[in-house]
Amino acid sequence: MPVEEDVELTVSGAILRGKLFRPDGSEDTRLPVVVLQGGLGGPAESVFPMAPGFTDAGLACLIYDHRFTGYSDGEPRQLFDPWQQCRDLRHVLTHLTLRHDIDADRIALWGISIGGANSLFTAAMDARVGAVVSLIPPVSGWSARKLQPADTMAELDALIPGDRQAQLRGEPAATLRLHGKPEPGKPVMFSDEEGLEFVEKMIHGLPSFSNEITVSTLDYLFEMEVRAYAERITAPLLMVLASEDTVAPVEEAREMYERVPEPKELIEYAGQHYEILSNHFPEIVTRSAEWLARTLHR
Repeated sequence: MPVEEDVELTVSGAILRGKLFRPDGSEDTRLPVVVLQGGLGGPAESVFPMAPGFTDAGLACLIYDHRFTGYSDGEPRQLFDPWQQCRDLRHVLTHLTLRHDIDADRIALWGISIGGANSLFTAAMDARVGAVVSLIPPVSGWSARKLQPADTMAELDALIPGDRQAQLRGEPAATLRLHGKPEPGKPVMFSDEEGLEFVEKMIHGLPSFSNEITVSTLDYLFEMEVRAYAERITAPLLMVLASEDTVAPVEEAREMYERVPEPKELIEYAGQHYEILSNHFPEIVTRSAEWLARTLHR
């Protein structure tokens, strides 16, 4: 079993809380490390069970809650701002480089869905990233608008400026459901059956999970265009895609992958976004952890 350490990382006035996992018996070793990030709304607690897959491969791994979420600081709660998360992540990398038990020259990023997009962008901007694994990433924020019917999207667009005004007046941030079945007058971000089954198994019931996002999150998601940074990714890349993905449109991810410089590797599993996680997740974790171990040990 991996050795766990609770961590608190002070980043731009906020404390980000999580855990660092190390292989058992590695106390006197400076280890390569991978920072793991889950998908939209997934707290660090939902990612902790993946740690043995990485420590078994000889890697340390850090898993923490983003600002505004889980056990980390920040208001309003349940705001997910990818650009802010990436800026925070770069400070987190600095924390890692200052640890005596981490090899600062062997740092990697690994993420699912929006966590995969964050990992791609941070790898493009920060030369300290030695390798990156991106699973089913949404590489165009504008495409996220297609997850909603046109009339629902129009309703959400209309809420955003009013919410900005309300927050400026000191009122609570407006929210919408993250996962669930569509109901009249109650928009929801993700409603596909496979996705609901997956999050019910992996996330719902965790103390740090809240089944909502702020309306302002939509504004921040729509502005993130990771594919514009493809040519800047010089770290070795492993991208894992779902062949029929419409949640994070696979055609856009393939197009971005083609523009990323070598070395790189692409793996596709048959199915939809959540389908490949439900059917192949243990294999994906093991396969990507072994790829990272080989890549970081070069």
